[in-house]
Amino acid sequence: MAQDEPREQARPAFTCLRALDGGRAASLTVRAQPGAKRSGFAGFWNGMPKIAVTEPPDKGRANAAIGAEIARLFGLRVAAVTHVSGSTAREKTYRLECAPAVVEQGLARLRAEAAGEEA
Repeated sequence: MAQDEPREQARPAFTCLRALDGGRAASLTVRAQPGAKRSGFAGFWNGMPKIAVTEPPDKGRANAAIGAEIARLFGLRVAAVTHVSGSTAREKTYRLECAPAVVEQGLARLRAEAAGEEA
């Protein structure tokens, strides 16, 4: 490759995921579905994982439940997941106290499960 040619940067596999604190934490943007019949992963929406919870969007109950569901999905403690933004919006951002690679592996597993493949 010639010196003046631009190098192609590696694109993240998931645009909803960002590394924080030099790779010691991750920022994850999700699509919220409060008031659902059951809690859990509900597929992907515009590249973001869709998280359904039974709690209504009332006084932050759904935000806390989504954080707990994210912790369960990625094998983290509930205290390791913090709601950062999007209190009243469908798109919410959470900080996960783990390496972004852990979240990326979890997202890949969820994508495979959604597609009906073996992870």
